[in-house]
Amino acid sequence: MNTMKKHFDIVSGPNKDRLLDAFKYAYDKNVKLDVDFKVALGYTAPKSDPGCACLPMSITDIIISGIEHEDSSGESFNLCGYCRVDLYSPRGVTVAYESYRFRAYYNAKTRKGRIAFFPN
Repeated sequence: MNTMKKHFDIVSGPNKDRLLDAFKYAYDKNVKLDVDFKVALGYTAPKSDPGCACLPMSITDIIISGIEHEDSSGESFNLCGYCRVDLYSPRGVTVAYESYRFRAYYNAKTRKGRIAFFPN
């Protein structure tokens, strides 16, 4: 069994209200609430380079199944859930989605964080 974790930067994501609503309706059969995270598969140059651009990962069907406050700011969260993701092809390229569990740290104020994917 391969339990290797793959960590990536979250470079953009939902605001706090959208995040909490996604959790609230995660398993509701009547409500489909999409939540989108822009996750960096890689970068075109070192991140410190002013010309650096993010190569966004192909990720879809995000379900937030758990959320907890990371600190007392009300903006930092530890998330867990499920998604379909291609860990090898950037967005816009033909993709081979696979199902993964994820755990993430996410700051809703800065809309940045880190995410780790685990095989189901």
